[in-house]
Amino acid sequence: MRIPGRFYNHADQAEYVALSRVADVVGVPAHIITNAISNGTLPVREICGCKCVAVTDLFEFKEGGNDGR
Repeated sequence: MRIPGRFYNHADQAEYVALSRVADVVGVPAHIITNAISNGTLPVREICGCKCVAVTDLFEFKEGGNDGR
């Protein structure tokens, strides 16, 4: 099943979420995601012209307590 805003990169065998959907997927306010990207905690990659965040990086971000909770 395809989910809008999700990508799979066959080159590195990883799943990505479009940057515009990251806050909804993680369940935190957008400003927390913006701060994490600005300070380098959450790396952004470009896949087929779309800025994305790896799902594995999102799990690390959420488990690390960086989600503002």
